[in-house]
Amino acid sequence: MKKVTVLLGVLALLSGGFVMAQPGPGPVYPPAPWGAPRGYGPQVPPAPPAFAPVQAEVVKVDGTLSLINGRIGLKSGGKTYYVPMLGKYAGFIEGLKEGAYVKLEGYAFPYPWAPEYYTLRVTKLTVGGKDYDFSQLAYGYGRRGGMMGRRW
Repeated sequence: MKKVTVLLGVLALLSGGFVMAQPGPGPVYPPAPWGAPRGYGPQVPPAPPAFAPVQAEVVKVDGTLSLINGRIGLKSGGKTYYVPMLGKYAGFIEGLKEGAYVKLEGYAFPYPWAPEYYTLRVTKLTVGGKDYDFSQLAYGYGRRGGMMGRRW
């Protein structure tokens, strides 16, 4: 009988602990001045950006494509340019492979922690004497949150 009483007491404490551990409704704040629904919380100013926006510079570079630190890129003029988008076209553009001599035009974005490294957003590619125009590619996100140029 004593064992049953102790067992029931332990079960009651455990179940009470589980009930108390459940999340309840959070605090309810009054609506925002412009009539937003309840529950949005107090309005606070947005946090400042972690990094200042980086201005891209327009560049024309040429060199031999190679694998640099595990990424597609080329070295030109003491600077290293990573070209992430070229990997998508490696099987489709004739002659676009490692060791190919290419000319690239586009926008270079420097890395804040390593000024000798850049990411290159290509607008024009020349390989094997043939030009490819990438200026109409949609980069970034549009006003509604989807990819720019994408129609649903």
